[in-house]
Amino acid sequence: MCPEELAAFAASLAIAIAKGKTTDELDLLAVLLSQISSTLATISIQKSNLEPDSSKEEKSAVVAENE
Repeated sequence: MCPEELAAFAASLAIAIAKGKTTDELDLLAVLLSQISSTLATISIQKSNLEPDSSKEEKSAVVAENE
């Protein structure tokens, strides 16, 4: 899916979810979805930090060979 299609999908989904909801319900959904987004970003970043970096391993091997 191209970026424009993804943006249009997100907008359409938000509009569909908002139909028939009160302002209070929309506020709660917005806060909840924002929290979910932040938590997913935190998990993703931490996973990246914990994964071995192959470029570091390659550099270490080169340094070891030169010593």
